[in-house]
Formats: sequence, structure tokens, C-alpha cells
Amino acid sequence: MIAFLSPLFLLGAAAATVPILLHLLKRQPEVSIKFAPVKLLRQAPVEHARRRRLRDLLLLALRVSALLLLALAFARPFVAAGADADSPGITIVALDTSLSLAAPGQFERARQLAREAVERTSGDQLVGVVTFAERAAVAAPASADRAMAIEAIDAASPGFEGTSYRSAFGAAAAAIDARASASTIVVVSDLQEGGWDRGDQVAVLESTEIELLDVGVPPPNVGVVAVRATREAIVPTVRNWGPEPRETRVVLTVDDRDVAQSDILVESGESVDVVLPRVRGTVAVVTVEDSDGLAADNARFLVLDTQGPPVVLVVTATGDLGREAFYLDQALASSSDTAFEVRGAAASSVATELTAQVNVSAVVLLSTRGLDTKGRQAIGQYMQSGGGVLVAAGPDLDGEVVADALNRALSMDAQIRVLPGGEAGTRSLTPGDVRHPVFRAFGAGGAALGLVTFERVASVIVEGCEILARFTTGEAAVVDCQAGNGRALVLASDLDNRWNNFPLHATFVPFVHEAVRYLSGPERPVSEYLVGRGPAAVRATPGVIQVPGADGDQRWIAVNVDPSESNPSRLSATEFEAAVTRLRGAGRSARQIGDREQEERQGGWRYALVLMVMVLAVESVVGTRSS
Repeated sequence: MIAFLSPLFLLGAAAATVPILLHLLKRQPEVSIKFAPVKLLRQAPVEHARRRRLRDLLLLALRVSALLLLALAFARPFVAAGADADSPGITIVALDTSLSLAAPGQFERARQLAREAVERTSGDQLVGVVTFAERAAVAAPASADRAMAIEAIDAASPGFEGTSYRSAFGAAAAAIDARASASTIVVVSDLQEGGWDRGDQVAVLESTEIELLDVGVPPPNVGVVAVRATREAIVPTVRNWGPEPRETRVVLTVDDRDVAQSDILVESGESVDVVLPRVRGTVAVVTVEDSDGLAADNARFLVLDTQGPPVVLVVTATGDLGREAFYLDQALASSSDTAFEVRGAAASSVATELTAQVNVSAVVLLSTRGLDTKGRQAIGQYMQSGGGVLVAAGPDLDGEVVADALNRALSMDAQIRVLPGGEAGTRSLTPGDVRHPVFRAFGAGGAALGLVTFERVASVIVEGCEILARFTTGEAAVVDCQAGNGRALVLASDLDNRWNNFPLHATFVPFVHEAVRYLSGPERPVSEYLVGRGPAAVRATPGVIQVPGADGDQRWIAVNVDPSESNPSRLSATEFEAAVTRLRGAGRSARQIGDREQEERQGGWRYALVLMVMVLAVESVVGTRSS
């Protein structure tokens, strides 16, 4: 079938009427001339009128043909082998292979629905199969071979990834030829609510029909949706998604050794945190007994820190935290999910502690009594190598000793001095930079810091350091100094309720936590990923694997299933289709692109121009001979 990319140019063929009109106007009636002597007429030269008339008609045909070929070339003709009228319809079956379909009986039902969808299609339609979870893949390209589509459906199986309807529609739309006379996307799924992320929108052609085949409600399920480790325990969270209360058993295994178990009762729709003892090891696995629902969410993996939690070294005169740093010790230990281990150290043993404890994350300096030269050097070297130091300039601190320890690590343009003694007078604290990590966590509650009363403060003089907060009397209250790869925070008062009532306020605990986190530097590498959402090295099945670390060494990471796949909440057909946008005219645009590609491959306009040139050449020869 011949089609034209720019058919409007065919109107230019009307120009072919011009030479026809000129030819007709040029014709004149023959003039009758009377000759007396007939013999003179016989002797006169006679032009062969019939031959001349044939040449004129040939010239006319050549000129008209040249104009028609020019119009044809501009119209860009091509042979539309797959024109719309002849193109068959296409049906793409999108089969959900996410984790939620792995519940007993669910995927068998999904396979049956997908087979029926293929068998219902008419004989002239093309059928393709797409499988989808977090990602989508074409299992069988669109073709008239129903057996190939059925074979792809039978070969599919549910995996461990989450659900993404966006990926399903993306793969299905790509498999549909825009030139098809009709198209249908059949989605076979359990219509899980989590398959659409908030704000998701997909676009399909306006002419594409969407058919939803509901696999049905999954069976009741109990699963481990989270697990965390504290300093003393491993705490899994078990949730019952079923309609009835469930009794089950939770088992903790560390490095293939059974450590503990607990029998629990979980109410319908509720979650229970189970506290299990922590032991030394690398890999912890928490399992729950549930034979009715999903099997993959019955276990959850956790990589334990083999080096132990980062250490916060609190330096006092004797290292007795219960007597010399009671409030600080209680604040650091107040949160069950705090990843720090608090250790006390006498000022006289700082050098030994920093050398022996390679996992020291931050140092809190509360006293300089007994801090010798080696200790000061050790603090300076610790900061230079990336460590963080929190200095509370209280009554147990010697300003000159502190300045000596810190300035060993500070650059020449950043110096700090803490003057001895303390200035008396009631004042409060006002943050200057609420976006700084130390104060960011307070948000709108940062004003509560102004309720703290400081009766005595140290005078901190800095050069090249950032003042994060000031007292209402104008003195520097919190100072941040960069030192090599590390940093130092200086609070111009104590942390033990002697010069202020800070430890008695609710803002004390978050201030201490955020300060220590800030001084601890970058967060540790991620040790847990969800199936299908990790780096390339992460496998597509749950478990624990080793991957290369930043320093080239191998490190363990846990791969767990997405807990949202255990959630049986479902979408209605209306809610599902609300995320699908119809594209008006997109099919026509796609067909135009296909036509252009076909025309460019064939290049019919080139042949038309070549013929036009040949016709003009013949016209020129004929016209020259007839003149």
C-alpha cells in the first residue's frame, strides 16, 4: 500500500494543468488561402502536420510528468507494509512475580488467570508476556504463537522482590506497537497497595485498554518485619497480618548457633517487639514459625558489628563516671538504640587508652587533672587522624592544658584559649546556627535551650573557629573548630550540674547525643539492603553475603525482603487505574514516527527526483529538435 509522509504536497500536482492550458491556448485554426493555379500549391513545401502534432503532445506529456514527479517527491511516498488497517491487535499479559504472590496457592491462581487471558484473545491478535516485580522483563515478545506465551507463563515463578506497577506498565507499553489497530494490557496481580509508590503516575495510549485480573486475598500471615541490635539485646519485631490472634515461636541464631527462643502471642493487626539476649558473633538470624503465610518473611538477617559498638571515651580525674560524670553517663546510655559504648578513663591514662582503643569514636574531656604531655600529644594526634573531642570547660579543666592539647591539632590560623576560672552571672544560651548538626535535631524546639540557666561560664577565645551559640550576655557558648581530619566542640561550661542546670532539662540528652554523633564523623557503611534495591553485587535472594568494602577488605551485608510485601492491604480497580494517565494523540504521533522511519529507509523521493531529471532531459532533446 502506497502512503505519503506529506500528502499536502500532492496539491502541487495541480501545476501540471499550466502546460496543458498553454498548449490549448497556443492552438490556432488553419487559415484558408485561395490559390488560382493549383500547380503552384503542389510545388510549395508541405509541413507534415500530423508529425508536428505528435511532437507537441509528447512535449506536453513530458512537462506534465516532470511537474507530477516533483509534487510526488515533495509528498515523500513510501510503501506502508504495516499500515494501520492491516496491523493486528496486540495483547500484553503482565504477570506479577513479586514476593506477595509466593503465599500458598497465590501464584498457581495467577498462572491460571494469565493462561485464560492468552486463550481468550482472537486468532488474528499478537500476544506477549511481561513478568514484573521491582523490575520488569519481557518473557515472551508479542507474536501470534500462543504456545510460546503459555510456555513463558508456565516458566514464571515468584521471586523475593517487591511490587512495582510502574515497571510493569513501562515494559508493557514498550512491547506494544503504536501502529497496532488495538492494544490491551492485562495485569494479573493481587493488587497490593504497596505496588504504587506515593505520587506514582504512568502513561499509556488513549486507545489502550487495561484489564485487571485479581488473584485474590492472600492467606493469613505472620512475619518478622524488622530486627535491630542494642548493646545488650537483639530485638526483632513480629507482626500478625491475619484476622485472628496468633501464637508463634521466635528463634534467634547467631553464626549457626541457637541462642534463644521465645513463645509469643500477637494480636490481629498488631506488632510485638521481642527482646532476645545478644551474644558475640557476626551474623544473627531471627525466625518465626508460620506455615500458612509467606515463607520468605519468616526469617530476617542482621549483621552484627564484630568490632563492637563505637566507644565514647569520657575523661575525668579518676575515670569513675558514676561519681564524676553521672549525668553525662546516664544521657549517653538513655536511648536503647544508641550505638555507643561509654567508657571512663582517668586523665593520666588518656595516652594509653587512645592507643589501645582503636575503635574510639569520640572523646569527652571533663577534667585535665593528671593530663600529662603524652596525653596532650595523644589527643592532638587523635584529632589529626579524624577523631572528635567534646570539651566541657567546667571547674575541673585547666585552660592552658586544654589549649595546649587542642592547638597541637589546629592549624596556625585557628587557635583556641580557655581562660581559667569562671565568670559568674545568670545567663542562657542562644543557638546562632540552627542548621548545624548539633542543633538541627531540635527544630522548632530549639527555643527550649533558652530555658537552661548558666550561673558560671568559662571565657573561650577563638581564632578561625565557628561560634555555634552564644550566651545572652554575649560570650561564646559553643564553639566548633576543625583540626586536621577531626574536630573539637567546646562548651563554655560544665556537664555535671555544678555551673548550670543543663542536665536537669529535657534538651540535655538530645544535645549530648547530637554532639557525639557529630564528632563521630561519617556514618558507618550500610550493612542491610532490601532484595532488588541494593548495589549490583547484592543478590536477588535474602541472606548474608560478603562484598568489597571501601578499604578493599571484604565486609558482610544482610539482604532482606521488603516488609511491605507482607502487608495484605489491597487496591480497588478504581484506585489502581487512578495512577494511569491516558495520552491523547500519542498513538498518532508514534505512527507518524514509524511512517517517517519507513519512508527514510525506502527513500522513494530520491527515485522520483531522478525520474523527473530524466524526463526533463528527454523534454529538452525533443524540444530542441522540434524548434
